[in-house]
Amino acid sequence: MRFTEEHEALRRTTRQFVEQEVNPFVDAWEEAGRFPAHQVFKKMGDLGLLGICKPEIDGGSGLDYSYNMVVVEELGRISCGGIPMAIGVQTDMATPAIARFGSPELRAKFLRPAIAGDMVASIAVSEVHAGSDVAAMQCAAVEDGDSYVLNGEKTWISNGGIADFYVVFARTGEQ
Repeated sequence: MRFTEEHEALRRTTRQFVEQEVNPFVDAWEEAGRFPAHQVFKKMGDLGLLGICKPEIDGGSGLDYSYNMVVVEELGRISCGGIPMAIGVQTDMATPAIARFGSPELRAKFLRPAIAGDMVASIAVSEVHAGSDVAAMQCAAVEDGDSYVLNGEKTWISNGGIADFYVVFARTGEQ
């Protein structure tokens, strides 16, 4: 693959963000045991870094995955593992299902703020007996009138301690 000037501009933007807004503070955040996720994500949202592949109608850039790859490569320069993982949970784990399957109301309530960096997303996939093997998942979402009731348990919830909302993976049909 050959990168375009647009790819390289995105690379420069992401690298500058990492060098100026993240890496100088990582040691202090590690010492504190917490990073200011909402502030970091808001800055990323302002730069358009949280919705690279998301639809433009929802505030994303509508670009193909090669652009996301450039951003992820540069996030790999962050001098710790937890922050790029938290970002990846937001951009590549929790929000894709909302972008693809969410109603206009759900996209307005959760996806748009996540892309803007106004909300931090979490994903609940793992279960004690199954780990992150979605084929072995037992948590079920059972219809109850106009709503669903979750029956089951989740553990090791990525971004759980910093999230504004949770995307919960659950079965809705027979196993």
